[in-house]
Parts: sequence; C-alpha cells; structure tokens
Amino acid sequence: MDRLNFNHLYYFYIVSKEGSIKGASEKLHVSQPTISDQIKLLEEHFNCRLFERKNRGLYLNKEGELAIKYAEKIFDLSNELTMRLRNNISLPKSSLDIGITHFMSQYFLYENLLPLFKQNEVSINIKENERHLLLADLEEGNIDLMFTDNKDGISSTMSAYRVGVNRTFAVAHKKYSKFKKNFPQCLSEIPFLNYTNDSFLKYEIELFFSKHGLAPRVIGEADDIDMFEVVTAKGIAFSIVPEVAMNRLSSDKNIIVLGELEELQTSVWGILKNSYKGLGYQLITKNLKDKR
Repeated sequence: MDRLNFNHLYYFYIVSKEGSIKGASEKLHVSQPTISDQIKLLEEHFNCRLFERKNRGLYLNKEGELAIKYAEKIFDLSNELTMRLRNNISLPKSSLDIGITHFMSQYFLYENLLPLFKQNEVSINIKENERHLLLADLEEGNIDLMFTDNKDGISSTMSAYRVGVNRTFAVAHKKYSKFKKNFPQCLSEIPFLNYTNDSFLKYEIELFFSKHGLAPRVIGEADDIDMFEVVTAKGIAFSIVPEVAMNRLSSDKNIIVLGELEELQTSVWGILKNSYKGLGYQLITKNLKDKR
C-alpha cells in the first residue's frame, strides 16, 4: 500500500502556517533544501502541486487548501490520542462542539457552560464565527449546537429553543444620576454609544427611541462590551446593554443603572439538528423557556 508519510505532511503543514520555506526552516531548525525535498515528495505522493509562488511567498492552491484541512484534523486527532492515553482517560471520549455567534458575549451567560468542563469524559470545544457559517457547520455536523440571538433562517432539519431572555438597561456614569428621575426622556440629554448595523439590538433600540421621541447624540458605534464599559465608566456616553452585560458593568462603582427599557428583551436561542439527542440537547432543554 502506498502510505502517506506523516513527516512530509507535517513539513507541509508548517510551511503553510509560516508562509515560506525559510520561515518553516527556522521554525523546525532544519535546512531549507530538506524542507523543499519533503514538500516535493508529498506533492509526488498526491500527484499534484500544493502551493503557488507569488511575490516570493508560498500560497496554498485549491489542492493545498484541501490538504491542509485534512492535515489539521489528522494532527488534532494525534494530539487527542496522545492526551487520552498519557492521561489514562477511558475511551471512547465524547466531545461537545458548540458554535457561538459574534456579539453573544453581551447576551450569553457563559457560567451555564462551566459545569460541562468538570466532566472528565467530555471535551468541550467552543467556536465563535459568523451566524451563516455556524449554521452551515451545524448542517454538515461539524458542530453539535449553536447559540445565537435569533432563530431566523434555520432549515427544516433544525430546531430552535429559547434558552434565556435578557432584560435591557441603560447604564451611565454616576455623574448622570440626577437624570434617573426623568427616565427614559433623559436619554436625549446624554451622549450615546450605539451598536453597529451588525447587531440585532441596534434595530430594537432605534424602534424604542422612535416610540418615545428620543434623539440622543450618538458619539460612535461599537459592539465590543469592553469598549462600552470603558466609554461608560469614563462618563463619555451612556450605553444600552442586555442584563448579562449590565450585571458586569454595574459592578464598577462608577457606573449606575439609569433605568430599564421594558419593551426590549433579547433572547438567547439554542439551535440544533432535529436528529441530535446528545449532550448538547440535554444542555439547552434542561431549563427550556420556549420552543419555536
């Protein structure tokens, strides 16, 4: 049998990560001709080229892109096998692969996942990505479940469960405490840091402002909770955040809650395939709030 040489594959893997044979040579402490020979032998094994040369650099072609995906899986499995046997972990070891969409740090209570890390027989893998990419991963079985802020656009092969509901609050520096008595009208008198167009919450906030005739001066847009915290704590602007983020920000003695935007509630949805009944299903249905 014409077997794949894993040393050749590993050299290819390092070259792809470093972007050049010179970089791989320095990383691996071997000569550049040695690495070039290893790559050549691997390409002969696959009977195709794996790289293209551009501007003195090496770039993966479509065959190389496919090869690197398999190489990453192979080396991940190799590391996992070594870890399990060296640590005397009973086999088979299950894993739970979770996808979380961007901006969920403000909505999702990560403490809900902490008990999973204490289970010796379960490997927890968390991946953050764009929503449409995670839905594709879920469809293809690359992840077991995903958490997002809405259930729109899921296929008929998936189910969505509302696993949490966040109230929404306006928070500001304590120097604005005098405005609390006139909430929410007072929001027009304080500068505001808004969300970007990518955030689901921005649309809801704009509806709230329109309904109440509010027009605060927007100083900028962001989605990073750390940015909201800094801007609010410095008294530069007020922020509107879900309950999870409010609890974090209000732990700062300089930040106060101006009031609750009662009409605004942000939901956390758990989405999984209809056929999936593994650990992820148990996780999101344990404290089930509502099913689509």
